[in-house]
Amino acid sequence: MRRGVAYLYSVVSTRRLTWASATLALVVLLSINSYTTDDTRAAVGCVGKDVFPSQNLPNIAMNTPSGTTYCIHDGTYNISSPIVVQSGDVFWGVYSDSTRPVVTTTTARHIFDAGAGIAGHDDDAVGATIKQLIISGAVGDAQCEPNCGRGIGGGKNLTVDGVRLTNNQNQGIGGTLPGLVVRNSTIDHNGSRKFSALDGGPSSAAGVKSVNSLTVTGSNINNNYWNGVWCDEECNTFNVKNSTITDNGKAGISYEWSTGPTVISGNTIKRNGWNTEVTTRRAGLIIVDSAHADVIGNTFGSNSRYGIEVADWTARPPAVTDVFVSNNTMNGDTIVGCGLVSGQC
Repeated sequence: MRRGVAYLYSVVSTRRLTWASATLALVVLLSINSYTTDDTRAAVGCVGKDVFPSQNLPNIAMNTPSGTTYCIHDGTYNISSPIVVQSGDVFWGVYSDSTRPVVTTTTARHIFDAGAGIAGHDDDAVGATIKQLIISGAVGDAQCEPNCGRGIGGGKNLTVDGVRLTNNQNQGIGGTLPGLVVRNSTIDHNGSRKFSALDGGPSSAAGVKSVNSLTVTGSNINNNYWNGVWCDEECNTFNVKNSTITDNGKAGISYEWSTGPTVISGNTIKRNGWNTEVTTRRAGLIIVDSAHADVIGNTFGSNSRYGIEVADWTARPPAVTDVFVSNNTMNGDTIVGCGLVSGQC
């Protein structure tokens, strides 16, 4: 691009041009220069409906057709009601410095809601994408738990890319239908005591939790109150790869009552299980009453109680079968339930 600018400058400077030709050359030169400025990040990335912090993002999303790309410009969006996500929507943060646009609340039970049963939805949104944003502050209470307090809730084949989800009272992401993909994201400090079993109610707090298929890659899941990544109640395909899973209160990764297939590989799983109020299992990785899992090439260390715990806990199916553990670096962490696994123990 710079060579193009230099060449055009040379042409304008050294050749004899008519006034019209010179004017045209100047317009092209200015266009090239402006194309490379930070202010035109949207032009080289997000192309769609521009939204700015002075506007009401939930109202805009509610009154815009499905399949819209929203270019959410830098700044803070304080919302009081959920942002309705429709099928094919893209919510894309546009910024030019080290920060990302922030979407936050002190009152909304979800921030981005792609689920059925809310205004404008007959079914969950399909194929939506949320990217390059910071999402925080979703709230809830005993009357709405576990289906509230989520940074992102609902959706089928939902993609979350380059997002930070932080300080949501229940889950960073939860309640999704099959096909959730989380990549290159940071999910931290989500969950609270009131969304755990410790307060006598249902336990749902997590960085990411689903009872349907999900994949997490290239992400950092840390300091969540209960579990970091939680596959529960027959989530089917479950993959956690090349991610950092650290400092979560109960377990870094929890795989429960599911048949897979599951691959947990290439992760750093350390210092999980710090929440001493938890009297049940605390570990880097928990596999309970589940089958068809490969745990390969992960690095463990300094996890409370165990690095990996595998258990047939109840009589309910499935029994622990076809669990393969291999080539993990344990750094002094132990593996419990060796009689139920093949490979390294």
